[in-house]
Amino acid sequence: MKVLTAADKVTNVGNENEPTVVLESQKLTKEELNRGCPLGVSRITNYLYVCGAHALPGAVRVLHPGLIVSAAPELGPSPEDYVPRHFIPLLDTPNSDMHPYMERTADLINEVVANGEIVLVHCVAGVSRSVTLCLAYLVKWLKMTLRDAYHHMKQRRPQIRPNTGFFKQLIKYEERLFGEASVKMVYCEAIDKEIPDVYEPDYIAMTWFRQRYGPIEQH
Repeated sequence: MKVLTAADKVTNVGNENEPTVVLESQKLTKEELNRGCPLGVSRITNYLYVCGAHALPGAVRVLHPGLIVSAAPELGPSPEDYVPRHFIPLLDTPNSDMHPYMERTADLINEVVANGEIVLVHCVAGVSRSVTLCLAYLVKWLKMTLRDAYHHMKQRRPQIRPNTGFFKQLIKYEERLFGEASVKMVYCEAIDKEIPDVYEPDYIAMTWFRQRYGPIEQH
């Protein structure tokens, strides 16, 4: 499976008319992909947006969402903007069980999007909980691999980083849906912990430093 973005062209080839993705030679920048978005808001698809709590008021005012998915119980009562809300009562910790919420939220996003309405997903920073829920939606309903879904989101919102507990749950979710996982957990020498392999590029410089000079905490 490959990511189908607005910059992709799909052509039919072969006797079975199987779709083949032809990628545009020029990749769009984050700014181009998010053109027209309020400050701090990222466009994941034409109908799905992600932000942190600080950007929520502006996002509601500009996007007029049909649903807000709020994954930040620590923020307290929601503002009186009269937008329907779906609450996810989870803290951003590796031990929080996201499994019961991923499927229901993915289905709910799909229902609203199918009606041509915008869904805005937020947590405190728009980095972990909200991203986990969007990844589950992309995997289930847009049939992306988890790896492709992650890179699709990271191109639009570079700061995304679901905690390792959530990523392990996403790996299991993809495995349950499709029988195999496209992302695996690997040991990262730089921080002496397991991480999803899609995070490895972020630690290349740190790993090199540790191999050359020893543990960072000694310096």
